Amino acid sequence: MGKNLYEELGLNKNATKREIKSSYRSLVKKHHPDAGGEKERFLAIQNAWEILNDPIKKEQYDRHLSSSSSSFDSLNENWEDKFNSKKYNSSIKDKEVETWIKEIYSPINRLISQIIKPLNNELKELSADPYDDQLMENFCSYIILSQKKIEKVEKIYNKKIVPNSISTLGLDLYHCFSQVKDALSEFDRYTKGYVDNYLFDGKEMIKEAKRIQSKMSIDKNNKNF
Repeated sequence: MGKNLYEELGLNKNATKREIKSSYRSLVKKHHPDAGGEKERFLAIQNAWEILNDPIKKEQYDRHLSSSSSSFDSLNENWEDKFNSKKYNSSIKDKEVETWIKEIYSPINRLISQIIKPLNNELKELSADPYDDQLMENFCSYIILSQKKIEKVEKIYNKKIVPNSISTLGLDLYHCFSQVKDALSEFDRYTKGYVDNYLFDGKEMIKEAKRIQSKMSIDKNNKNF
């Protein structure tokens, strides 16, 4: 059937959702191209995460894991071809890139900014008195609105395959909004128990998302996309 996605993340089939997430975070930091990792290894980690993090895809994958059937190939979305296909000529590739930047990268980048930019002010207002009901309600409203935007981001990202020539930009974009999504989850946990570790972790994830967003902007401008 191909590569075992659990093994790709250093796990066994009985791994919990928390273990899958923890292993993914650890591996993606270690093998990201920015950290000197190999692109193919990083892509494999991302592919495993995309499937095992999705309840429906994970359930289908688990059902087929012990089978030698290749029927899961379509679910896998043929990720190697997704990033390495060479079937298009250069003019079509250029058009592909232009379309992807316009329809995928740009709207997603705007939504990410709409989430990140107000955050400092939201946190500043909440810090005046985290136990004030109105201040906490305002912060919760920000989280809910931001989570809806992330849901929109995921739908946009899945509309089109990332062109091979800008696969790194596509990976960075995915990594960026994944950081934001996880950060919002940490902030949400904080509102339910006032555990400062959740707030700290969320801030660190947003900081990483901002770094990636800045890198994407530089890469995009340098390559005149």
